[in-house]
Amino acid sequence: MTRRSRWALPTLALAGVFVLGALMSRADDTTCVSCHEDFVKKFATSRHGMTFANDKTYQGKGCTDCHGKGDDHAASGGEHKILNPAKAPAKEANAACLTCHDSNKAQSHWKGSVHETQGLKCTDCHSQHKENAVKVNVSMPGPNPITQKCLECHRTEAKSLHQRSRHPLNEGVMSCASCHNPHGTAGEKMIKKDSVNDLCYSCHQEKRGPFLWEHSPVRQSCVTCHTPHGSNHPNLLQTRVTQLCQACHQQGRHQSIPGLPNSVWTTNKQCVNCHVQIHGSNHPSGPLFQR
Repeated sequence: MTRRSRWALPTLALAGVFVLGALMSRADDTTCVSCHEDFVKKFATSRHGMTFANDKTYQGKGCTDCHGKGDDHAASGGEHKILNPAKAPAKEANAACLTCHDSNKAQSHWKGSVHETQGLKCTDCHSQHKENAVKVNVSMPGPNPITQKCLECHRTEAKSLHQRSRHPLNEGVMSCASCHNPHGTAGEKMIKKDSVNDLCYSCHQEKRGPFLWEHSPVRQSCVTCHTPHGSNHPNLLQTRVTQLCQACHQQGRHQSIPGLPNSVWTTNKQCVNCHVQIHGSNHPSGPLFQR
C-alpha cells in the first residue's frame, strides 16, 4: 500500500463521518436514518453526499430532496411507497435529478435529446448512493466504465473495439465521452463540437486547413472517407483506398483498375502513393495533392 493510499482511506472515512453528521442534522433525514442507516452512511461518502455537505449551493439538502416527503411512508412503516428514482417512470425519476442538474452546462441539452426521448433514466447510468457516479457493475469488463456502460446498449459500436483500425478506447486513453456527451448536445449524434470536422480537428490539428489546394470531401466532412468507430481498413477508412477514391473519381487521366502486377497505382497504398497530401496541399504545384 502506498503512502498516499494509507492516508486516503482514513481521510475518506473521517470525511464520511462529518457528512453523515450534516445529513442527520435535518429532522426529515433523521427519520430516514432510523430505518435506512446503511443507505445514509453509504450516501455520505458519495459525490452527492460530499456536495450536499460542503457546497454552499446545496447545503441543507438531503434524502427528501430526491425521494420526496416521507411522512406517510414512515407512518405506514414503509407500506406507503416513496419516490425511488431507480424504479419510478423515467419522467418522474428524471424530474427529481433535474431539480438540481437542470441548470448545469453538462445537462443543458438533456431535454429533447435522443436518450431523453428514448425513455432513459438518470439511474440507468448513474448510482447516487455509490462513490463512483457511473455504475461499477457494468456487464462487460474494461479499462473505462463510461465506455463499457455505453456499449451495454450500443452493441453495433462494440465490435469496433476489436477491429484493425480504431481509436484507443481499449487502452483507456479515450472513452465514448471523449467525443459524445450522453446528456445531449446541440450537434448531431450528441458530439461535443458543432460539427464532425471540428470534433476531429480537436485532436488531428495537422489536417485542419485552410489549404491553398483543398480536397472538397475533406472540407465537407471527415466521415466521408473515415468511419470513426472502427474499421478493418487502415486509418479508419470506409473501404480500400482505390475503391474509396473511385467512388468519386470514376474518370480521369488514368484509371486505377487492376492492370499489370507492377502497376504503380494498384499496389501498396495505391492512389496515395502519388497523391500523398490527400487532405490538402499548400504547395504552389500541388493541385493534384502530389506534394
